[in-house]
Parts: sequence; C-alpha cells; structure tokens
Amino acid sequence: MSGILTFTKLISLMEKSDKNKKLFKEIGREGLLNIFKESAIVKKKMNAKDTPENRTKFQKIMLKGIARKRKKPKKEKKAKESKCSAAGKSLSKTQSSSAGKILSQCGGGSSSSSTTTKSKEKVKVPDKAKGAIPQKEKNKTAYGKEADKAEPDKVAKASLKRDWTIVSDNCYGVAYMKALNKPYESPFFSMFIYAPDYLTLLENFDEYMKLTPVSQLDQPTSQTDKFGGKSKYRKVISKYPVLLLKGSKGDVEIHFAHEKQSPQEAIRKWTSRTKRMNMNKNDMFVKMDSRDKFTVELGKRFLALKQFPHKRLFVSEKYKSSLGGMKDVVVMDYKTQTPIGTKTEKLFPVPSR
Repeated sequence: MSGILTFTKLISLMEKSDKNKKLFKEIGREGLLNIFKESAIVKKKMNAKDTPENRTKFQKIMLKGIARKRKKPKKEKKAKESKCSAAGKSLSKTQSSSAGKILSQCGGGSSSSSTTTKSKEKVKVPDKAKGAIPQKEKNKTAYGKEADKAEPDKVAKASLKRDWTIVSDNCYGVAYMKALNKPYESPFFSMFIYAPDYLTLLENFDEYMKLTPVSQLDQPTSQTDKFGGKSKYRKVISKYPVLLLKGSKGDVEIHFAHEKQSPQEAIRKWTSRTKRMNMNKNDMFVKMDSRDKFTVELGKRFLALKQFPHKRLFVSEKYKSSLGGMKDVVVMDYKTQTPIGTKTEKLFPVPSR
C-alpha cells in the first residue's frame, strides 16, 4: 500500500461490505462527501497515508459520522411532532394565532380536528425506466465483471468465452485480464514498446520471446540514471526501467513506464508472465496503434503479418486516407494520435472472436 487514502479510495474499500452498500445508497454520494468533510479526518488534518492502520481508523470515523447523520432526521421528526401536538392542544383551548401558525406549518388547518396531516397521494413508480440497464449491471466491464476506474462500463460477456492471449504495444487488455480473474498470461502489460521495435519483435516473434530481457544499469548513462532508462528514441533519460531484448535483428526496447521499483523487478515480471503465455498464434489477439513513432509503412507491415490471424490496428484520422478501409483497421475519432491502451480498450474492448 502506498499513496494517499482519498475519499474515493476509502468509499471503494468500504463498499466491499453489503451492509455498507445499503447505508451508502441511503445517504447518497453527496451526503457521504459532507460526512467526510465534517469528520476529524479533514478537520484535524489527520495523516492520510494509505496504511492498514488508517484504513481501519478512517472506516470507523466514517461509520460514526453516518450513524450520527441517520439519527439526526429522526430527532428532528420527533421534535416537530411534539411541537405540532402541543400547538394543536393550545389551539383547541385558546385559538391563539401563534399556535395556529405552527399548526399550519405541520400541515393542519385552523381547527383541532386538522392536527392530523393529510395522507400523500400514492404515485405508482415503475421498477425501472424503459430500456434502462439494471442497477446491478451498471458497474460492469465490457466483459461482464465489476469495473474499476480504468475499465469499460459496457455489458457484453461474449468475449470471455474466447480465452485470448493478449499481445500489445501498450496496456491494452488490462481490463480483459481482470475480468478473467487471472494473473497476467502475457508480458505485454504495464509497459509499452515503440512502433519500430514492436514490428521487429512481431516479425521475429519466436526468437525474441525466448530471450530474457537485460537491464541497462550495468552501464548507467549518468549519475541520475537509477533505472537504466536510456532510449534511442528519447534524449531524456527515463525515470523507469528500459529493458533490452538483444536479438539478431537488433535491440528491442521494453519501456516499463509503471515499474518504479527496479530493473530486476521488471525483468522478473516479464519472465514470469512469458512463462504463463500460450504460444499458439491462433489464440493470440495482437493489437497495435498509431502512437510512439508509428508510420504508414509500419502499419502496412503489421497488417501483412500472416502468422497472426487475429489482429487489430487502431489509427487516428490522420491515417484515414492511407490505411482506412483496410481489413483489421479501425479509424478512431482522434485527429493525430490514438489514446493510451486502457482508453482504447474502453472504446473498443477485446472482441469475442
């Protein structure tokens, strides 16, 4: 655990309890936020680091605040009923104007018989609007599982019937693997590969996937290079590991942009995930997009990869005239550059076949 225990993170943590879910539905998101703002967490400016201790402590504080909020309306209702009852008795004896005014606010008239409020007309409310997604389905991914911030919010389970091995130039397929509830069965997550290197890897796939990536830390480029982050595509040293697959067609750079621990940890993840990989190319869904030094020539080379029967090239409108309309090409509604992999997956989930 690391970082700050934010309101959103705290509520997500508490929502794992069915009992809390019912409470939250009753209070509402805005009410929960007000309780959080009025709590000791904010007012006393408590240390909000995401630790096991704070998780327990903050949940208790929030539950106490919710309990207080639920009692308050009951107390107010009881006080109002008492006030109205007293006003009714006073009015029946004295016909005082102040008692009549109070009674009118309670919903009664000018006589003692009007101390009881009129029953509200009952309006039949349908269980759900026509065509609405059932509440339990709203927070599902494109693959029919519970969603988080980075996952799609559509409902279509068919793609899970085909257990794909994901091969991608960036983080496309993360939500798919979470929906399958499996460890990553491919190393192409939490990293990205520049388009020229990606084509080198795909065109010589069997060779390069047998290689163990190596760190560049043995020969650091400067004192500030803590991860071995040198790249032939960038002048600036990256603040994350850039591993190398040293094959016969040249070095392929693997940019572990989300790995901030060490090159050794990045190597461990690539190696362990590769061992779990199904190497049957008929079971692979291979994705590429028009980012990171992409060119039309590289796109055409990708589309010509006959060894991968299931592939998809996502391009921006910039390439519509040169690549649009070709088989396995999707032109996205972006002018110059397609979005990151997780965003692309949200718009175009892994297909069912």
